[in-house]
Amino acid sequence: MNFFGHCAVATWFASDQAAAHGFGAMVPDFAVMVRARLATPATEDAVVAQGIDLHHRTDSAFHHLPSVLGLMRELGERLASYGCARGPARAVAHIGVELLLDGELATEAAYAQAYVAAIGSEAGVLRWDPADDVDGSAAMAQLQTRLVGYGVPHDLQRTDAIVHRLHRMLQPRPRLAPSADDLVAIQRAVDEMRQRCVVATPTVMRGLRAALAV
Repeated sequence: MNFFGHCAVATWFASDQAAAHGFGAMVPDFAVMVRARLATPATEDAVVAQGIDLHHRTDSAFHHLPSVLGLMRELGERLASYGCARGPARAVAHIGVELLLDGELATEAAYAQAYVAAIGSEAGVLRWDPADDVDGSAAMAQLQTRLVGYGVPHDLQRTDAIVHRLHRMLQPRPRLAPSADDLVAIQRAVDEMRQRCVVATPTVMRGLRAALAV
């Protein structure tokens, strides 16, 4: 599940510090995005720590849901049938479904409002591995500024925006970087999968609720 989805899931858990909880639920994805390692423990803030724990429990449940596995398998098959190379096809089958789901979740006002509040939370409560080559605090501050400025990712309701994001994420990785022909195949497959993911979103979220015993 992508970070917006993690924030959406966090809204299911009552908290008088909902923004901090939602922020924590996105933190592991943010660490990957800035390519920095969190310390252990990642924070001394109990609410943020609960959010981080929820992130890991959510990911574990999400990647075992039949509805999610079915969508990823279908997108992968479409990509293969259109000639997309194996590396980018495997990555897009996974990440592409997550972004398509995020696009639908972003239409829910409650999720959108929770996300805006969460990304504005105090990131200084995070602890970063001092042995890491990356200055996690500085990188996180830059990311947070960008996310706050961008706001709710309504662009994910457009498949061209999803393909652009996929290209940007995968291009730096030689084994996953899509060629021009791959991008044509990706656009075609994502176009075809969008409505499937829109229809499947409520089923995915119900499955998560059940798995997390909400």
